Amino acid sequence: MRTIDEVLRIEDIGQKIAYLKKGRKTKLPDAVKLYSDWDPNRHEIIADTEKYPKIKITVEKEKETYDEKSGKIITIPKRTKDVEPNRIALPIEQDIVNIQTAFTVGTEPLLDCNPDKTEEGIFLALKQILKRNKIKYQNKKIVRSWLAEQECAEYWYVVKDDDFWSKLKRKVSDMFGNSKPEYRLRSVIWSPFRGDKLYPFFDDSGDLVAFSREYKKKDLDDVEITCFMTITSDFVYQWELSDEWKPVSAFRHNFKKLPILYCYRPEAYCEKINTLRVRLEKLMSNYADCIDYHFFPILMLFGDVQRFSGEFKNRVVELLGDKADAQYLTWQQVPDTIKFEVETLFSQIYGLTNTPRISFDSLKGTGNAVSGVAFDYVFMSTHLNVENLNETMGDFMQRRVNFLISALGSVNSSLEPASNTIDVDVQMQPYRLEDLSEKIDVAIKAKDGGIWSQQSAMAFVGNIDKMQEEIEQINAE
Repeated sequence: MRTIDEVLRIEDIGQKIAYLKKGRKTKLPDAVKLYSDWDPNRHEIIADTEKYPKIKITVEKEKETYDEKSGKIITIPKRTKDVEPNRIALPIEQDIVNIQTAFTVGTEPLLDCNPDKTEEGIFLALKQILKRNKIKYQNKKIVRSWLAEQECAEYWYVVKDDDFWSKLKRKVSDMFGNSKPEYRLRSVIWSPFRGDKLYPFFDDSGDLVAFSREYKKKDLDDVEITCFMTITSDFVYQWELSDEWKPVSAFRHNFKKLPILYCYRPEAYCEKINTLRVRLEKLMSNYADCIDYHFFPILMLFGDVQRFSGEFKNRVVELLGDKADAQYLTWQQVPDTIKFEVETLFSQIYGLTNTPRISFDSLKGTGNAVSGVAFDYVFMSTHLNVENLNETMGDFMQRRVNFLISALGSVNSSLEPASNTIDVDVQMQPYRLEDLSEKIDVAIKAKDGGIWSQQSAMAFVGNIDKMQEEIEQINAE
């Protein structure tokens, strides 16, 4: 296989792009199929009108009548009409992915770091970058895309922003010397549902050495243009295809590391429950049709109807004849079997994905008991599953922090020495209901028992941002 440098030296742009695509070791996700599973309006029960056709109803039965003109008995064919069946689509994939996302990154990852005086500035800058880019919300977008779309990428670049560094300088006056940086870091997410085709380029050692993105845009004349963008360890290249491939730009990004963070999974998280969801939607839709057409009883009259008498509740029909009778034709279907299958399907769907059914009905009997250890016990399977998800997500978050530390050293030269020495460990925090009084009690006991320091106890409670100020205030008092 050619190296990335050899590929980039190819003069023919079309051939160059073809080789860049070959650097991908896995099959491209089927974005159309994945989105059809994700969007309930695209589910089979809604979209496949051949598999689930309209219901043909007989309006008037076939009958024979005498034709006076011809003097013959003619047959009048039956009249029918097509009625739209019930099509019940359930957004189960969305519900499961959203719950798993909340449990994975609903609580922000903890940045474990004990910076010395020379590293306080870059640690503060790191937290400000994360805050400015609204990372706590972006984390959810990334995990959601990764679970539903199989892959996701986060691209970091610089934009001019004098205000960002001015605010930091007021907090750490010696962060930089006489010169003030002009740029700050910003990020964007790429994924299949956003219209992106992603092509990671791995070398023979399995290291990511380049990353490409193919997408489409429209020019001012509403003409669609295919764009291809490649990021290497040094440069960003862009080409466009209208009639033929043409170079658009090539510039140095000035980062020491590849400004791309990529995560992938071999299949969508809900792929395993796809057939169960299809069966559930079919079952509920057919049952709804049965209710519509058979729920209300039909009155059957045997004999000659003589007359109706009475009004409202006292209304009576009089019938004559030897076998005169009146009775209701009712639907004798037993709904318990359907109810059993529906509940079984729901249980299997959520059980196979280790996803709790968080609803009022399922939790109303727990009262206030589901907190702390009790919460962890009830949602143990979900927490264990989050641990498995964090094999990928934890690594992703750590790589992001490592890149940002390096990038801050590139953007702000005064932070470069600290970027080479600071050590920040990212610890994922699965979501749980927190009892603040319980946490405070644990922190006090651990500190008084000599197990934790005051700083560790405060970090456990969650008062991290103003930890040093609080400690100084406590000592002063």
